Amino acid sequence: MTKYKRSSFLITYWNEDDNIVLYNYNSYTKAVVSKEVKKILDMLSKWRNVHQISQELEIDENSLTKALEHLSKLKMVQKNTSVDEDDRINVRVPWEPIDLASIRQRSYGGRRPMEERVGKSPSPIKRIKGISSLILPTPQNIGQKNDTLLQILGERKSIRKYAKNHLSLDDLSRFLYHSARIKEIYKSVEGVLTKRPYPSGGARYPLEIYISNNRIKDFQKGIYHYDPLKHRLILMSQNNTYQKKFNSFIKDIQNPSMTREPDILLIITAVFARTLWKYENVGLSLILSDLGCLYQTMYLMATEMNLAPCAIGKTDEELVKKWLNLKWFEESHVGTFMLGVPENGLK
Repeated sequence: MTKYKRSSFLITYWNEDDNIVLYNYNSYTKAVVSKEVKKILDMLSKWRNVHQISQELEIDENSLTKALEHLSKLKMVQKNTSVDEDDRINVRVPWEPIDLASIRQRSYGGRRPMEERVGKSPSPIKRIKGISSLILPTPQNIGQKNDTLLQILGERKSIRKYAKNHLSLDDLSRFLYHSARIKEIYKSVEGVLTKRPYPSGGARYPLEIYISNNRIKDFQKGIYHYDPLKHRLILMSQNNTYQKKFNSFIKDIQNPSMTREPDILLIITAVFARTLWKYENVGLSLILSDLGCLYQTMYLMATEMNLAPCAIGKTDEELVKKWLNLKWFEESHVGTFMLGVPENGLK
């Protein structure tokens, strides 16, 4: 006998018309439901068959079966005859539903079309009258060539247009060494921890870096994992099917500002358990803060090397999951960083 259970990925909210909306953020399906359907779902916190639900709610079994089958197609409920991701969540990663929904949105979100943007672009500056104001003195060392850090901070920017010549393996090695390697390993009461060039909440360092080589001639094309401890690249696959799809994805979301695919793509994932093992409720926030810290470190290093850096906000979790053979609830795509030689700054 077929049994049904409510998906653990559901979020319920009321829309502007005061209708109940079910949203499965794992399959990205939505449905407006009646209060009667909501009552059915309330019963499905554990496996139940049609007869059990019909008896308790006094609903015709034929109508109930049709409703449950429709909800099953929308991935709002599971059937015991199917294998579903709901039952394969790794208990080592104590996900909160709101966090899972938030991380999933990175694959589906992106730029809002101009015609859908309301009003004028908001002002980038907050203007406050206040009681009085104090003009701060301009630092005297701005622009001095011996002040490298200030120069780099001033010149940092995203660059999406590339030169005809390409990065070298030495360029990539230097870039990764100074932005992402493990500098030190040490033991603590919270296990073995590391020190790296960028900060991480609780020194948990959940981020992993994979390198997709598009144009560096010094080593084979393919997808590599960066080993930050031994400062080496581990070739994972030379199948270019996913590489082509990901390059197409990148060019599509960057159109028309990109001239071609970058020399390399750094695909950044998060091993969630490293951070969520220690932190409750703020875990995902810390992981994304770590991503921002890594991005800035990469930007500054790329600027110092006269390279073309650009971070990408939108992800394609499904493509990367298949490409890297990831278990989504344990490790997932959270960011992408493009790198090449700038069009107007040939090395």
